Amino acid sequence: MGRPAGDHAAGTWIDVAVPVPLHRTLTYSLPPAWERMVAPGVRVRAPVGKRSLTGVVLRVHHEAPIGFEVRDVERVIDLGPVLDEPLLELARFAADYYVAPIGETLRAFLPADLAPWGSRRVRLTDAGALGVPRSETERRIREHLLEHGAVALAEMQRDLGGDDLLGEVVELERQHRLVLETLERSGGRYRSAVELSAGSVEDLLERCGRSPKARSVVDLLAALGRPATTREVASRVGCSPAVIRRLARIGVLRQFTQIERLALDRHRLEDRRAAPPIELRADQRQAIGALEQALAAHRFGAYFLGGITGSGKTEVYLRALAACLESNRAGLVLVPEIGLVPSLARALEERFGDRLAILHSNLGRAERLQEWERIHTGEARVVVGPRSAVFAPVIDLGLVIVDEEHDAAYKQETVPRYHGRDLALMRAREAEAVAVLVSATPSLETRLNLERGRFRELRLTERAGGGALPEGILVDLRRERFDHRPGAVHFSDTLRAEIDRALGGGEQVVLLRNRRGFSPVLLCRACGEDMRCEDCGLARTYHRRARRLVCHYCGSTLPAPERCPSCGEEALEAIGAGTERVEDRFKELYPGIAVDVLDRDAVQRTGSAAAILERFESGRVRVLIGTQMVSKGHHFPDVTLTGVLSADTYLGFPDFRAVERTYSLLTQIAGRAGRGSRPGRFVVQTHYPDHYAIRAALDHDDQAFAREELRFRRTFHYPPYTRLVQLLLRDRNRARGEERIAEIASQLQGHPQAPSVRIAGPSPAPLERLRGQYRFQLLLRGPSGAQLRAMVRDCGLHESRDDLVIDVDAQDLL
Repeated sequence: MGRPAGDHAAGTWIDVAVPVPLHRTLTYSLPPAWERMVAPGVRVRAPVGKRSLTGVVLRVHHEAPIGFEVRDVERVIDLGPVLDEPLLELARFAADYYVAPIGETLRAFLPADLAPWGSRRVRLTDAGALGVPRSETERRIREHLLEHGAVALAEMQRDLGGDDLLGEVVELERQHRLVLETLERSGGRYRSAVELSAGSVEDLLERCGRSPKARSVVDLLAALGRPATTREVASRVGCSPAVIRRLARIGVLRQFTQIERLALDRHRLEDRRAAPPIELRADQRQAIGALEQALAAHRFGAYFLGGITGSGKTEVYLRALAACLESNRAGLVLVPEIGLVPSLARALEERFGDRLAILHSNLGRAERLQEWERIHTGEARVVVGPRSAVFAPVIDLGLVIVDEEHDAAYKQETVPRYHGRDLALMRAREAEAVAVLVSATPSLETRLNLERGRFRELRLTERAGGGALPEGILVDLRRERFDHRPGAVHFSDTLRAEIDRALGGGEQVVLLRNRRGFSPVLLCRACGEDMRCEDCGLARTYHRRARRLVCHYCGSTLPAPERCPSCGEEALEAIGAGTERVEDRFKELYPGIAVDVLDRDAVQRTGSAAAILERFESGRVRVLIGTQMVSKGHHFPDVTLTGVLSADTYLGFPDFRAVERTYSLLTQIAGRAGRGSRPGRFVVQTHYPDHYAIRAALDHDDQAFAREELRFRRTFHYPPYTRLVQLLLRDRNRARGEERIAEIASQLQGHPQAPSVRIAGPSPAPLERLRGQYRFQLLLRGPSGAQLRAMVRDCGLHESRDDLVIDVDAQDLL
C-alpha cells in the first residue's frame, strides 16, 4: 500500500532508476521488513504505471515526499549491491554528461539476465526446526526446508513466492532460526576433449586411411603434445566434429570430458608453448618504470603510451599489469573491437592465467554471467573486453588500459551514447587508479591533452627486434592504365611486382579493401534500376557468394535476381568492388595461392575472427584480404607486404574526421608489415597522391599530419578545439520532420547562450533516409561542453521522444 500524499509519518523511502526514458529517479516507500536489506546498488521490482520493472536503488532516505502518492516497492531482488558506489557515481556522471536517462544508463552496466545477486543457501537451525512458527511465512519456509533440506534462496523464492519472503528470511536469520550460507560458484563446465590413443604416430596415421582431414587431426595432436577440445581441433584442422567422432570410434583418438573455463576456451586456438622471454629496450624499461612509480603512488594519473607500430607497447602495459597485481590491485584492458580480443586474451592468459576474465557481447549467456560473477567476487583480477567492459565490477581497480585509444569503435551508438575511452579516464579518476591510453596514431583529442599537459607522454622510439618501419610505395592511380569494365579490381604493376616478390620469398601479404561484399551496386544497364533499399533509399550491396542483395544500414536482404525486376532485361552489372571481388581477382592472378578474407561477413560465417587469424598466423594461408579489421593490433612476423587497393575510401566522406580516419587506417595497415626479421613494404594506390594524410602515412611523419589536421580543426572551429553536440531528428514523414527540426533550431537560437555557440543547420543528414525514417540534423559547437548540454536541457530537448537523438561528442556525422 502506498502512503497518502503529504503523509509525514516516519518511514523509509528509496529513489530508484528504472529503465525508461526518464532523466530522474522515481521514489517508492520501503516496507519495514525490507529496510535492512536495501542499499544503493541493489535491484528492486517496482510498479511503473501499469507495468512492473526492475530498477536500481540509488538512494535510501527518510525524507517523506510531499504532494504525490508514493507506491510501495514490490520486491527486493538482491541481498547485496550488484553495483558499488564508484560504479553508481560513474553512472550518474555518464547520464549527466551524455544527457541520457539514468535508468537506461544503468541498464548498460549490468548483464541483461543477471540472476538475484548475493544469493545464499538457506538452512534451518535447531531453533528454527523445533520452535513454533511465529508467522504464516515462517511456517511455509520451515516446511519447505524440512522437505528439501538446505536450498538456494533464489530457488526458495521461486518456489514459495511472496513479497515478504526475503524480509522474513533476514529477520529469521537475526533470530538465529535460519542460517544463510554463501553459495560456491564452480566457474566452469564440462567440454568434449580428445587425445591420441596409445601407440606410435605412424601406426595411428596408418589407421586413418587416406582421409587428409583425419591425418591432419593426428598430426595436430602429435604436434601439440597435449589433449585439446573438440572445438579447438575442428577449428585448427578445418574439419567437422564428425571426423573426430569417427577417429574415436576406430580407436585413433580417446574422447573424454574435462572442466574448462567457458570464456577462454574459444580463444585457445594454438598451443600454450611458453614464449621466450622478451628483452626490454631502454625506452620500454623507462616507460615501465614510470608506470610502476605511478602505481606505487596510489593516486590518479593519466598517461599516453605512444610509439611507432611494432614498438612493443603491449609488452609495456602487460608488465605494468603484472606490477599492479603484485600490489594487490586489479587491472582493466579495453580494446576497440571484439575481433581484437582473442590474440590479446592469449597473451594475457599466458601472464595471468585464471586471474583473467573476458567480457564481450559474443559470449553466450552462461559465459557472460560466469565472467561477470568472477569479476564481481574478486576472483578475476584482470579484465579484457571492448567498450562495455568499462562497466565491469572490478574490485580494487588500480590500472586502466585503453588500447588503440583513437579508434571510433569506442563510441556507443545507442543510449547511453558514451565514449569508452573518456569513461575509462573518469573511472580511473574515481578509483584513484592509473589510466594509460595506447596508440601509434593518437586521436587529436589526446594530442591536444598532451600539448596542454593533461596527460604525461611515454614514447617508444624503436621497433621491437631493431626492425625498421616499412618502406612506403606510392601508386598514382591517375597515371595508371585501367581495365574499364565496371567494378574491375585494379592491381597496379607496382603492387603486383611487390606481391610477386613477397610470395616468391615465402612471405605473407595483407591487402586492404575497406568495403564488404562483391560490389556496392548491382545496376541494370538497360533501365538504371539499382535495387535500392526501400527503407534507406541507398543501393543494396551485392554479395555474390550468398546470392543476396544486402542493405548494410538496416540489414534487409533480397535474393539477387537473374533479370532486372523492373524491365526484365538480362542487363545486370556489378559496379564497384568489395572484398569478395578482390578475392576473386586475386585468385585469377595468383592461382594456387592460399588466400582468406577477414571482414564482418566472414566472421559471421565462421563464428569467430580467431579461426581466420589463426590460419593466417600458422602460415596455411599466404594472403589475407580484408576491411579495416586486418589493420588492428595483429602481429604477423612473416608479413612483409601490405597493400591498400584504394586509399580514397574515407577522404570524400562529408565528415570532418574523414582525414584523421584515413591517416590512422593507413598507418595501422602499414604497421602490419616488417614486424619480423625481414624488412617490410607498404603500397598505397590513390587518386590523391599529394594529400597530406597520405603523404604523412607513407613517410611515417606523424608530426606532419598532426600539424596540418590541427590547423584545419582550429581554423574551422571543430573538435578538439571546440565541443560538439549533434541533434538528429528522425521522422517517417519528411515534411513533419523538417518542421520539427526547424522548431528546435528556433528554440536554440533564442537561448541566451546562442550568440557564443555555432549552430549548423537545420539540414538533412548526409544519409538522409535510413530504416524508413528521414533524418535531419543540427550541430552545436562551442568552447564549453557544459554550456551546450545546458542549452539542450533548458530547451527541454532531453525530454523529447525517441525520435530526437542527442549525441554528445558525436563521432559519426553521417
